[in-house]
Amino acid sequence: MTRALALSFLIALGATLSVGALPLAAQEQIDQDMVARIRAEGFDNSHVLELFNHLTNVIGPRLTNSPGYYESVEFMRDKMIEWEFEDVHVEAWEFGRGWSLERFSVEMLEPRYLPMIGFPVGWSASTPGRLVSEPIMLGGKSAAELRSLQGGLEGAIVLTRPIETNFFREDRPQPQFEDRFTPSRSLTRSPSTPPAAAQQAERSRRQEASRALGDLMVGGGVGVQLAPTRGEHGTLFVTGRDQGEGAVPSVVLAAEHYNLVARLLEQEVPVTLAVEVAGRYYEDNTDAYNIIAEIPGVDPEIGDEVVMVGAHLDSWHTGTGATDNADGSSIVTEALRILKALDVQPRRTIRVALWGGEEQGLLGSREYVRRHFEGAENVVAHEKFSVYYNLDNGFAPIYGFFMEGNEAAREIMEDYLEPFNDLGANISTMAGVGSTDHLSFIGAGLPGFQSIHDFTGYDVRTHHTNMDTFERVQEEDLKQAAVVMASILYHSAMRDGRMPRALVAAQR
Repeated sequence: MTRALALSFLIALGATLSVGALPLAAQEQIDQDMVARIRAEGFDNSHVLELFNHLTNVIGPRLTNSPGYYESVEFMRDKMIEWEFEDVHVEAWEFGRGWSLERFSVEMLEPRYLPMIGFPVGWSASTPGRLVSEPIMLGGKSAAELRSLQGGLEGAIVLTRPIETNFFREDRPQPQFEDRFTPSRSLTRSPSTPPAAAQQAERSRRQEASRALGDLMVGGGVGVQLAPTRGEHGTLFVTGRDQGEGAVPSVVLAAEHYNLVARLLEQEVPVTLAVEVAGRYYEDNTDAYNIIAEIPGVDPEIGDEVVMVGAHLDSWHTGTGATDNADGSSIVTEALRILKALDVQPRRTIRVALWGGEEQGLLGSREYVRRHFEGAENVVAHEKFSVYYNLDNGFAPIYGFFMEGNEAAREIMEDYLEPFNDLGANISTMAGVGSTDHLSFIGAGLPGFQSIHDFTGYDVRTHHTNMDTFERVQEEDLKQAAVVMASILYHSAMRDGRMPRALVAAQR
C-alpha cells in the first residue's frame, strides 16, 4: 500500500469512527472553539515548512557536535526567541568531539571504470590521500585465516563481509485502530528458545571470526575497510561512532556495487579500486546542547506543573535527517508557535525541548531527565511533572500515540484525538515502542508517549539513510501534525489533574 493510499484509508476510518462507530464515553472537556482556532492558525498561517526547509535543505546533516548540528541549534533557538517563547535557553552537556566529511570518493578503475555509491561511517578516520590497489576479500574467512594476515595488510583496501543477500525489505507493522486495546509489548515478551547445538557452534564460529577481524583492523595497518549496506537501489544505511585514534577508515558501499566487486574477486578477475576519505574532527567544543523554551502556566495552584513535548534535533550524516528528525523538531516548535500566536493562557506550563545526541543513545534527553527529575533534590519537580510527548520515527502526520501500557492515559488520549479523526488521528495503541526520547522519561517513572506516524517506506528507505531528504515529507502532513500536537498540549495543560502514571518497563 502506498503512503497516499494508507493515509486515505486511515482518514476514511477516522471519519467513520467519528460519526458514531464504537462510541466512547467522554472523559475530557474538549474546547471546540480552541480546536477551531488552532486549526485555522496551523493550516492558514503555518511556519512549519519554513523550519523544515531550513533544517534539511539549507543546513543539511546535523551529526551531533558537527558544524551543521551547532548551526541548527542556533537557528532553532533564534526562532524561539523571535516567536517570543519564554525562558529560551540551551543546556550544555558533555558529548565529545564532532566530525564532518570534507572529501570522499570511491571508484572502480579495473576491469572498467565505475564511480561507486558509498559513504564513510560517522567519525571515520581519513585515508592518507587516495588509495589505489586491488581489494582483498576478508569476509567469510575463519578466525585462523584472519590471524595469519596480521601485519600483511599495510595500506590495503579490504572487503569485510561476504556478498550481501539479506536486504531490508519490510517496514515495521503500521498500528491500526483496533490495536488500541492490545497490551504493551514490554509486558508480553515471548520466552526465548535456546539455539540448537549446531546453531550455537556456528554462532560461536562467527563471533570468533568477528573478534579476529576486529583485532586485524586495529593492528593490521589496513588502509580502508569496506562493508555492504543492507539497503537496495542505492540506499545506504550508515551510522558510526568515534573509534578514537588509530582507527581504520571505514566506508559503507551500496550492496549492488559491493557485491559486484566481491563477485569479480570470486571469479579471479583483476579489480582495482581507488578510495579517498577526508574527514575533520572538532575538539575545541565537546559540549552538545538541548534547547528548552516554554509558555508559562498562569494558574496560581498548578502553573508550575509541566506539560512537555520534544524531538531530537540531531541526525545522521548521509542524508539531511528529514524524517529522522527534522520533521519532528519542526512540528513541536510549530505547535508552540501556534499556541503563542493564539495568546493562550495555559493553566500548566507548556515546555518544548529539542534534544541533542539522540542517535548516540538518547543522550540529551537522558541528561535532562537526570538533572531535573531524578534524585532527592528533584522530588518536587518529579511530582509536578504531568506528561511528556515525543515526535520521532516515521513520516510526518500524527495518527495517534503509543501509550506504553497506560490504560488511564489511553482513554484521555482518545478524547484528545477525537476532534482530529477526520485528519486520520484515531489510534492510541497500548503497545510501546523503543529507541527514542520518551524512554528517558519513562525510565524516571514519568508518563512518556511517542507519536504514531506513517512507517510505509521508513525502515526500508529513509531511516538512517542517504535517502532521508526533503522529498520524503509533505507540507500538509507537517501542518496536520503541528495542529494535532498543539491541541493535545493545550488540553493537557488545561485539564484538572495531571496525566495518570503507569509502571511500565523503561527499555525494550
